[in-house]
Formats: sequence, structure tokens, C-alpha cells
Amino acid sequence: METIEKYTDCKKEDMIRKVPEDLWCDWLAQAPDEDRADVAFMKKLVLRRGECLRFAPDTLRSDQSTVLKIVKNCPSAIVYASEELQNDRKFIKQAVNLNAGVIKYVSERFRNDKGLALLAVRNDREIFSSLTEKMQSDADAAEAWLGGKPFELKNAPEIIRDNKAFAIRTLSMYGGFLKDVSERLRADKDVVTAAVGSDWNALGYAAEELRGDRDVVLTAVGHDGYALQFASEELKDDKEIVLSAIAAYEGDVLEYASERLKDDKETVLAAVKRCGDSIGFASERLRHDGDVIRAVLEAYPGQFENLPEDVQEDIDHILFGLESVVRNLPDPENYSFFEDSTSEYYSDFAQAEEDFLDIFESIPPEKLEDDPELNDRISRLAALLNGAYYKEGNYPYEDVHDEFLLRIEALYAENDIPVSRVLEKALETLRKESKKKKDDKYNDLSPEQRLFYENLDRYEMIVGRSATRFGAEDNRDYLAPDGGFVKNCMTSFVKDLIYSQSGFYRDSGLREDDGYEVDLDKAYEEIRARLFPEINVVRNHDSYYSENVTVDVTDDIHLILVRATPLRVMEIRVNKVDSGHEHGKWLSPDRLGEFCDTVRYIRDIYGKYEELALLRAAEIREKLGL
Repeated sequence: METIEKYTDCKKEDMIRKVPEDLWCDWLAQAPDEDRADVAFMKKLVLRRGECLRFAPDTLRSDQSTVLKIVKNCPSAIVYASEELQNDRKFIKQAVNLNAGVIKYVSERFRNDKGLALLAVRNDREIFSSLTEKMQSDADAAEAWLGGKPFELKNAPEIIRDNKAFAIRTLSMYGGFLKDVSERLRADKDVVTAAVGSDWNALGYAAEELRGDRDVVLTAVGHDGYALQFASEELKDDKEIVLSAIAAYEGDVLEYASERLKDDKETVLAAVKRCGDSIGFASERLRHDGDVIRAVLEAYPGQFENLPEDVQEDIDHILFGLESVVRNLPDPENYSFFEDSTSEYYSDFAQAEEDFLDIFESIPPEKLEDDPELNDRISRLAALLNGAYYKEGNYPYEDVHDEFLLRIEALYAENDIPVSRVLEKALETLRKESKKKKDDKYNDLSPEQRLFYENLDRYEMIVGRSATRFGAEDNRDYLAPDGGFVKNCMTSFVKDLIYSQSGFYRDSGLREDDGYEVDLDKAYEEIRARLFPEINVVRNHDSYYSENVTVDVTDDIHLILVRATPLRVMEIRVNKVDSGHEHGKWLSPDRLGEFCDTVRYIRDIYGKYEELALLRAAEIREKLGL
């Protein structure tokens, strides 16, 4: 290791070039006073080697600009600045801002200056360990170290993790990080109370004795009843605490109550009124209690399937459940696909229908057959539900709804039970209303316009139902210009236009009629001769069908004439592979010419109707705020 003796005779002019930088201070210590007094020479040295400021003249040691440049790279050099600069807080603040390490070398007064300490830690949190004990114990300094990242608490120095004031402040917003503070603080009532007030999970990280503290647990379950799971066994048997948890959480909190309270009628009633699933955690006795069962069905009729089997066989409970479905329907006068449901339970009618059918199917068939009064009563309820589903103005884009009653009718048929007159009358009325509704809405339209707008209305209804169930945002891509709304609407429109031509097709049930065939070779030639040249006609083979002829109606929609021995089938596909839009029919050979005319007509009008579909999609996007 070299020593300064080798360079004692080195002149100032050669010093920077010849003397190693780590020996500059040693060289200056034995250099002549006149060399150290040379400001220009010394400035070159101190800007490269900050420690040399110790030997610099007062002019440099008092120069703020020079000293700041030095401490930016060499914070320890601050001790060689002039006494005036070392006592100037404004200057020290500038220095700390340039290099947080300066705080380690300033006077005790400035090291205990909270503003300077916070500035240093915010610039470099590693400097925290160099602060005075007083500053390390300061809650603001601890918060500066955390830097708004509570997940870093687990990596904090122990003095931060054990800082009570800081913990209360932080856990009041991020209670779940109670797990990262010191063991002492996890047993501190003030700290744990702050934590559980912002995050119910925090109770799970509290010391065992505080999980049994009534005040702490009441605070936790008051924020979120699910915290009850972390309470002590003694407090899970505290009725006030359990009722508070039930009131604060729309879930099956009853699961965590004591066995005694699961058999307490008041507690169980409170739970099932808040959450129908809670019936599954009640005692066996109360699961069969009439008041409890009615409370469940009154608020949550869909819970019928979770009741005990013998309860599901009780006709009184069955009727109460069916009536409750109807009572819980959305308000038919105000219901809209594009607004929040007006029912506290059902977001739309579809789930109500499913629940009604589930309960209906539990009725013994012989009971319906032997009790006409019961049969009529249930049919009236079904008609009420169906009637609420569609009223004038509620669904302006849908035909009168009769699917639900048809499903009820089918269930009667499956069990060979005569349909009640009430149900027959309801279906008859709906069919008349359906025809009138369609005539009123579409009467002045041409046949193709009617088909198009019926499809538009149908797909808008689908969008509305999706918005109700899943939220408007889920429809963003579907309603985009190249999304499924326009694509599906136009595919259905083309399908309807082709299928609506009387005589083109025979009933698809005639699958055994071997004589009803199409010669693919002749069909290919006729299609090629009759359709415009720009319509691509392709003769191809694939792995599924033995042979087919494909007519490209649009870029996306294709008609495929298929030879599937011994019959010939017409199908519509999207992009030739989307079997989700496949519709099979039998083509009448003698109407092939009219079929070609229809395809040509579709090509002529397709763009016009696609533009209308795009406009409707844009209107719905605007309505949903997408």
C-alpha cells in the first residue's frame, strides 16, 4: 500500500497528475500554506475529492455553491464547511435534499430537527437507522419510511414496527397489516381497536386475549360481521355480539355462532332474514320451525331447495314459497333492463321463473290431480308471475312473454295431469296479446323490415338482461361496431329472410324421406349461373361432410348446401366454422332459382340494414354510458 512519503517532493503543478487520489488529503496535510491558499487549485481538488475541503481556504469553505456540489457526492464533507454554513438551517436543508446522508454529519441540533429528518428519510429511507433515537421514535418519521406502502411494514426496522402512535395511524386505514407490527402492539388494545375498525381480518392477527375482549370484538363485528369467526369461543356465545355481527354482514355469520345461539330462535330469525343461506347453520329443531321457514321463504324464496326434505314436501310451505316468489318480483310498472331492479331479492324475472319452477316441481303430481282448487291456485300464481314479466311499456323490444307458462304446461303434460282452465285461459290470452303487440309494432313495415326490427329488438333485450345481471361494462365488447350485437343480429336476419320464403324448405322432421334430394352437381351449376359474379361459389370437401356447395352471402355469412347421404341439408354458418350459428333445413329442389334470387336480394340490402344495426348498437352504448 502506497504512502505519502513517496510524493512529499511533488510540486503543486504535478500533484493532481502524479499523486493517487486517495492520498490527496495526506499530501495537503504537509503541503506549503501557499499551495493550500491557491483557490483555483484547491477547488479542482475538493470537487473531485470532497474530504480535501478540510484543507481549503475559508473562501471555498464558505462558498455555498461549491460546498453543495461537494456534499452531493461526499456528504461527510459537510463537517469541513464554514461554521456559518454548518449553522445555517436553510443551507443544511439544501444539502440534505441533495444527499440524505448529510443528516448523519450535521450538529445534534439539526439531527433532531424533525423537518430535516423527514426530508432525509423521504429521500432515502435507508438513512432512517442513522437518525437519532428521538427521531426514530417519531411517528411521522416512521410514516416517511413507509412511504405510503403499507405492505412494506413487514420489512420495517423493529423500532417502527413497535411504534404505537405510528401503528394506530397506519392501521386505522390498513388494519389488515396488524400482522406486521410487533408482538407487543398486537396485544395493545388501542392498536388492535384501530386495526379492526378498518379491516375485520385484523382480529385474526390480534393477541389471543384481545380476541376475547368484548369491546374489541364489538368494534370488529360492527365493521364486518364476518370477523365473528376470530372471536373467542366465549364471545361467540354472546348474543349481543352475534346479533351485531349478523346486522353488519349479509352472509352466513350464523356459522360462527355457538351451538346455543344456533338454537336461539331470535338469533336464527335475525340471521335468516339477513341471509337465506343461514338456515343451513341453524339447529335441526329451528330448521323445522314454521316461523323460521316462513322468514327464509319470505325474503329468499330461492332457498326452498336448501330446506329439509320433509319441509319441501309440506304443501303449505310450498304454497308460501310460490307466493313469496311472486311477492318478491321487481315492480312491473317501473322495471327496466337498463336500471337497477326494484326488488330487494330478484335482479330480473328470469331467476324468479327458475325458483318458481323448482318449488312447483316439488308438488306431488297426484296432489295437483286430486285437488282442483290447489291446481287453480298455483296456476293463478304462475299467471301472475308471467303477467308481471310483461306489461305494456316494460319490455318495448320483446314480444309478449309466454315461455314460462309453456314450461308449466309441459310439466303438467310430463305427469299426465290435466291443465287447469286457469292456465289454459292465461295462455290463450297471452297468444292474443302477442299477435296484437306484433301487429301494433310492426304492422306498417315490409316483411324484411319486420324481420330485421324483430331481431334488433330481441338482441337489445339480451343486452338489457346482461346489463341487469352482470353490469353494463360486460357489454362493451359485445356492443362494439365489430362485436356480437351487430354480427348476431345480421346473421339472424339473413337466416330469417331465407327461411321465411314459403316453399323453399320442407319440415325438418322428414328425415326419412329419401326421395327429397338435391343433385349437388346441378345445384352447383345453377347457383353459379344465377348469382352475380361477385358472389363466390365454392365446391369443396371437408372432414365432416362428404361434399358441399358454399355460397358466400357476405364476408362473414355463408350458406352451405350439404350432401349428407341420403339427404341434402341447407345450413347457415358464420365464418364457415362457427357451428353456434348453424341452422339446418331441407331445400326444395324445384325452388333453387328462387333461393338464388333471395341470396342476391340479401346482398343488395345487407349494407343498409347493417348500418341500422350499428346505429342501434351506438344508441345502447350511449344509454349504458359505455
